[in-house]
Amino acid sequence: MNKNKSNMKGEEYKLPDKMKDSTMRQIMLLIATLMFITAVWTAPSSAATNANIVITDVTPTDLSPGDIKEVTLTVKNQGGGDARHITMNFQNSDHISLIGSSTVYISSLNAWCSKEIPITIKAEDEITNGAYAIPILVTFSKYYFNSSVGYVTDPMPPTNITIVFNVEGKTTLEVADVSTDPLELREDSENNNVTVLIENSGSGKARSVSLRMDPHSPLVEAYSGSTSDFTEEIQARSSHSFVFALDIEDGAEEGSYTIPLTIEYIGEDAHKFSLKKSITLKISPQADFLVGAVTTEPAVITRGKTFRMNVPVKNIGNKDAKSVKVILKTKSYFTGAKTDYLGDIEVGSGKIATFELEADRDTIPDNYENDLKLIWTDGDERLETIKSFRLVVVSEERAGESLNPGFIPLAGIGFLVASLTGAFIYFKKKKG
Repeated sequence: MNKNKSNMKGEEYKLPDKMKDSTMRQIMLLIATLMFITAVWTAPSSAATNANIVITDVTPTDLSPGDIKEVTLTVKNQGGGDARHITMNFQNSDHISLIGSSTVYISSLNAWCSKEIPITIKAEDEITNGAYAIPILVTFSKYYFNSSVGYVTDPMPPTNITIVFNVEGKTTLEVADVSTDPLELREDSENNNVTVLIENSGSGKARSVSLRMDPHSPLVEAYSGSTSDFTEEIQARSSHSFVFALDIEDGAEEGSYTIPLTIEYIGEDAHKFSLKKSITLKISPQADFLVGAVTTEPAVITRGKTFRMNVPVKNIGNKDAKSVKVILKTKSYFTGAKTDYLGDIEVGSGKIATFELEADRDTIPDNYENDLKLIWTDGDERLETIKSFRLVVVSEERAGESLNPGFIPLAGIGFLVASLTGAFIYFKKKKG
């Protein structure tokens, strides 16, 4: 007995291994339980029972000058209390603004919940690159249950939120259209106007824009400087027409010809750019027309009178004209049938367009400039040209006087000479 006591006093007491493991598990379980209880008790305290309205996401945030974009705001109640009567008042901002109402209302957002709100943002056309902020004043109320009075709606202090957009302008220059005057290009022709429309479809303006074309045979520069043009700037989402002049060499073969273009400009960031583009011009045989001396029946036209007008039309081009239609473009003083169908007109041949007209009673004596629009087909293409001539109206006092005896003969001689000259040139080319 004494021996055992002495052993207990002289040696340290050790627990069995199984008892040590059980004790350790109990301690760990107790710690975990305390941590969970602490988390539960402290969660309302750390997150607060108040509501907290924030914006957690804005999509998209990238804009270009002149953009009108729908933007999605993610509004979240990042608090432990429910929120009611949430009003977001968007404040004024330079160069960027909200389209529509400047106030967004949300009736409620429960604790930790979020809602996506669409808005539409407009950036000014001439806005420079940079970051632009829109301040938002947010007002709302906390909504909770009180055991004494029941549910309570308690206004909270207003808060300020700011959303930021990044604006960056980009310049994009492209060839939008090409037109020529005359509409159809022919061999051995001079000063053919070529208009190239350059469009800036980007959001940044282009400054000091120059356009140069480098034509090659059979298309050549009409005169010094006629293959380059310049403009101070092309605004975003606008265009500019550059005008050039080309000659077409004699003997040019029909077909399509590609002309290289060089566009040089200064962008929004003051950097210089050079672009390589091209256009295609078509040379093809084409009918052309000469309007001869116009005659009328009666020969003298006075106001209030009905008359017939005969207009000789000759094809002096190098291709037959199919389905030729003539439309008379006159002043409103002249009324009547102003369209005549002539059918096909072969090269070197002519036909007469006839119009039955009446001179209005208010027509005063004068020389009237009139246009004759000729429309014809070339395969699937519809071609047209405008020719001009004069129509003379005399007073009733002079109606009895004879016309200049040399007028009609000279006009007829002029038409004959022009016709023979056209035929001579045509057969000379054919023979060549």
